[in-house]
Amino acid sequence: MSLKEILRDRETWQGIIIILSLSLVLGAVSQVGLIKRFLQGEFKQAFFSRQEYPGLVFISLPEVEELWHNQQAAILDSRPSSEFRRGHIPGAISVPLDEVKSGNYGLLQTIPAGQPLIIYCEGGDCLTSLNLARLLHDRGFRDLRIFSGGWEEWTAAGLPVEKTEEDAQ
Repeated sequence: MSLKEILRDRETWQGIIIILSLSLVLGAVSQVGLIKRFLQGEFKQAFFSRQEYPGLVFISLPEVEELWHNQQAAILDSRPSSEFRRGHIPGAISVPLDEVKSGNYGLLQTIPAGQPLIIYCEGGDCLTSLNLARLLHDRGFRDLRIFSGGWEEWTAAGLPVEKTEEDAQ
C-alpha cells in the first residue's frame, strides 16, 4: 500500500482521530490536579499584562552578556542574600525580593537611576525576578529587563562569577 493510498483510507483517519482523542483525554486525566490549580489562578503570578507593565521585557543570555560586557545596564540579583554571597554575576547588586517585600526599601536606593535594569533570580521556575520587576515598576522604575534563564543559565554557560569577600576566603 502506497502512502497516497494510506492517506486516502478512511479507516486510517478514523484511527488517527481515535488515537489523538484518547491522548487528549488521558493527558487531561493524568494532569487533573495541575489543570485545577491553573483554573483556580494559582499560576497567574507568572504572567503579566504588557498594558499594565509596558517597560518590562524578557531578554536572553546573549543580550544579558552583551549589556553586562559593555556596562550598559545595572544588574540586580533578586535571590536571597545568602545565595548572592555564594556567587553572582560580577557587578550585580543584591536586591533580595523577600527583604524588599518585608519593608527594607533602603535597598531600592542602591539601584542606579537612568539606565536599563536587568533582573535575575535562580532561573527555571523562579519568579522572584518577575515579582521584583513588578514591584520596581510600581515604584517608578522603567526599562526593566528580566533574564529568565537567571543564575542557572549564566553559570551553565561558564560565564564569570563573583563572590563576596567573606565567602571567597
